[in-house]
Amino acid sequence: ITKPRRIASQLEPDVELVGDLSFSGLLQVKGNIYGNVIAPIDSEATLLLEADATITGEVRVPYIQIKGRVTGDVYSTSRISIKAGAIVIGNIHYEEIELDQGAHLAGRLISSKEEAITD
Repeated sequence: ITKPRRIASQLEPDVELVGDLSFSGLLQVKGNIYGNVIAPIDSEATLLLEADATITGEVRVPYIQIKGRVTGDVYSTSRISIKAGAIVIGNIHYEEIELDQGAHLAGRLISSKEEAITD
């Protein structure tokens, strides 16, 4: 059985989305989203937030790479990577995290393992 090829969707720099966005597969965001970004937690869904892009809202996606700015809580059920120059204003709930030197975080880092212990 071969894994289905990921279908990539792009939100271009000149696009501003107001409202919640649900997706599966691969989503590359170069524009601005004002709303929540949600993907099935048991999927391989991947969000790539590019350098000049912003999300103002909650993000719930298994695989996340942030180069831009997120204002809101972020929930990653698999892996999150926050690159140098990225800004996250909100709490990050994660399974695995990669935080580059030069990334800016205003909020708490909350491990899913820590949440399991405290629940």
